[in-house]
Amino acid sequence: MSKSPLRWPRLLFASSGFIPLLGLATDPPDVMLLIYSLYVAAWFGRERVARWINEFPGGTTSHLIGCFLVSGVVTETLAWGNNYLKAAAQPALFHPQLFADLLIGVGFYGGWACAWWVVSRRFHFSQGEVFLVAGIQGIFFEQLGAVALAMVRLWSTQPFQAMFFGLYVLAVHGSAAGLGMAAAGDPAMGSANRSRHWVRFPLVILLMVALAFVGCELVALAATLFGGLPPKRSIVAHPLW
Repeated sequence: MSKSPLRWPRLLFASSGFIPLLGLATDPPDVMLLIYSLYVAAWFGRERVARWINEFPGGTTSHLIGCFLVSGVVTETLAWGNNYLKAAAQPALFHPQLFADLLIGVGFYGGWACAWWVVSRRFHFSQGEVFLVAGIQGIFFEQLGAVALAMVRLWSTQPFQAMFFGLYVLAVHGSAAGLGMAAAGDPAMGSANRSRHWVRFPLVILLMVALAFVGCELVALAATLFGGLPPKRSIVAHPLW
């Protein structure tokens, strides 16, 4: 009986993974938050997933980078799908065309992976801390701060909408990083006996932002060798490239 209270947080967490499914009933459907459902599923199956990933050649570093890139592909595909279904005139994406968006995403999420790899050499993070740190980072740095500014503008007149907006962005960014770390397994989190000093939080945020920018610039530079990325056009008229 003493263990039963401990089951409630896990049950609530598991149940929360079904909430994004409600977005599929809206018009147009909201598919972006499905990344959170995938994160919840990955969290509960993380040990099995990690064992499967460890069967691939390479060590912790290559597995971590690979997991972040796969998570990035899933995240950006859902984000692109959300904008496509809404026929967004100015999509909140790296690039309106899917393949170009995914290509830039290699640099962005590769930068995230490098940031977490660097910090986990010295510090330890729990899965929950990864989710919250990446989510909070997203609120303040998504679209170069546009999300945070929009929340500030809404707060005085529509505080609940501002809170929902913030939680939405937190869930997306937290899930994108959390999915990658959960899949990579405990070795990617840093040894449990490593430092838990508070400085690890601003440090990893700084590195996530800086290395994401560097990664995107490197991809753009590499693309110039092959004619460059396509011009940004209508996401509906030119969905893929």
